[in-house]
Amino acid sequence: MNWNTKFKWYKFGVVRKIRNLDGDDLVEVLEDTINDIYAKKLDKNGLFKLYIKQLERYIADIKAKPKKGSKRKFDPFLIPRSGDGRVVLFGLSNVGKSTLMNAITNADVKTGSYLHTTREALAGTLEFNDVKIQIIDLPGFLDFKEDWIISKQIVRVARTSDSILLVIDLSMDIDRQFDFLITQLINSKLLQSEEDTEVYNLGIIATKGDLPSSKQNFKKLKAKTRIPIVPISMNNLESLNNLKSYIYHILDVLRIYTKPPRKEPAKIPFIISNGSTVNDLARKIHNDMVKHFRYAKIWGQSVDFPGQRVPLDHYLNDEDIVEITTSR
Repeated sequence: MNWNTKFKWYKFGVVRKIRNLDGDDLVEVLEDTINDIYAKKLDKNGLFKLYIKQLERYIADIKAKPKKGSKRKFDPFLIPRSGDGRVVLFGLSNVGKSTLMNAITNADVKTGSYLHTTREALAGTLEFNDVKIQIIDLPGFLDFKEDWIISKQIVRVARTSDSILLVIDLSMDIDRQFDFLITQLINSKLLQSEEDTEVYNLGIIATKGDLPSSKQNFKKLKAKTRIPIVPISMNNLESLNNLKSYIYHILDVLRIYTKPPRKEPAKIPFIISNGSTVNDLARKIHNDMVKHFRYAKIWGQSVDFPGQRVPLDHYLNDEDIVEITTSR
């Protein structure tokens, strides 16, 4: 048996031991695991050396967590909303969400190949086409632990988002991942059914698209659902750019540039949802603009000719330039 196979089976045995444990009981088993590695002299191998460091960080995280009944200093899942849209990454543990965050945002998220690398909700910003999108990396689900306490906190964050993106690892069991995640969303009343995907602009990011089995599993995933899917490879810049575009389009927003009379348009757009009117834009700028509105002039795809006058109920298109005239 080679070292890779030996490490894989050893780690699998550890997961089976800890799957229903937490707190002091979990720490005890993890510490016993480290001692066992040393006793069997497995630490001479690089994989096990790294695993010891990962387990030590895991133990430190658990010990740092406030004990039951103690006053909590902060909520690790409370992330103030920022930017022009909010998207959450929703998936099982170790499917590559944190690595993905680091690749497409300004975040620096700790990554690792052991369960629960991400212990709290973490945020980063993706900037694309003048739109700032807040990406939330949620801790991964443990699908073998039915009463996993963090799942309720994950769902709470997901409810505050504009879009939920399921992250599915193409090197793992597709049915297991997809069915579990959809069930979580339905049981949490985030979705009413698998077909109810528009409520949170549901999408799928399929990771590890460069592995040998990925093509077959991607076809299987496509046949399984009508939810839009984007396959990615962390080593492929084009696929990451495609993902950024995918996230931008799934938010379904408009970029509207405003301008004062006889001046150039602003360089930074107002971001509003698709289907918005001049009235919606005016309210976003200032409520008094609606109260004292006379007319608006528009340059862009939503009008028949440049500078056309329109009323408050005129629907806007992406990249319209809008000049609003008020009675004062």
